[in-house]
Amino acid sequence: MKIKSRKKSLLYSFIAACIIPQILPADELRFIPRTWLGISDYSFKQAPRKGAMPDGSDFPEVKFDATLLIAGIGLTSVYDRFFLDLSYQDSSEETDTFAGADYFEKFEGDRRDYSTTLGMKILDYRGTVYIGYKNGKTSGRGKAGTRLTFEEDGFFIGASYGWVIENAGFLAINVAYADLDGNLKEVPGPRYPSGLHMDADNEATGLSYGISWNGKISEKISYSINLDANDYEFNNLKDSSATRALPDKVEESIYTGKISISYRFN
Repeated sequence: MKIKSRKKSLLYSFIAACIIPQILPADELRFIPRTWLGISDYSFKQAPRKGAMPDGSDFPEVKFDATLLIAGIGLTSVYDRFFLDLSYQDSSEETDTFAGADYFEKFEGDRRDYSTTLGMKILDYRGTVYIGYKNGKTSGRGKAGTRLTFEEDGFFIGASYGWVIENAGFLAINVAYADLDGNLKEVPGPRYPSGLHMDADNEATGLSYGISWNGKISEKISYSINLDANDYEFNNLKDSSATRALPDKVEESIYTGKISISYRFN
């Protein structure tokens, strides 16, 4: 999937303008690596494809629901009120089944995500505003030979605000708005009728929101507990073949709970 060059140039320009001039005093630049483990409730739903079957009937709705074990790593660079964060997350491989139109297939699937976030602390360091880029990919492999991948990427903007709980930690809430491009590829196995393969681009806007608790284990080691939700609806699917029957929309939701440990250098 190609990322729009205009979006990339905007991100690079923003990073250059806001971060590069600030990092000259290297002795004041802090690095905070982190790692996390968690559980993610993932749901993918593809609307029926009207008239896609050889007899003119609809190909049924496709759903993939799984509870994934996740693990990730990240690195935050901090200077004064500004920060730049990089993160990568991968999941376990889980199973689900597809049944419809006299077809049955067991699938194995997984999910991976990475993101870059640029932000600034405000309101006496209680609040944060940020922008960023994210990319996520879900892959499914059917026992009957079907292959399905759904990949989305794009930019988001968000804010958070928190409260210091004396002698305990920091409680925060956050919300972000995302503008994403998606790509859905399906290669049906040999038992399915011809003409069902798909390579369709689509667009979505959606919300991410969550709550977190942050505390210290020692002077340099901290922990956080996060509950996050992502809800997206992808519309306007377009395939290179103008005559191919496509779903009206694709919906994706991800609800995640995780525990992370971080270490502050300098």
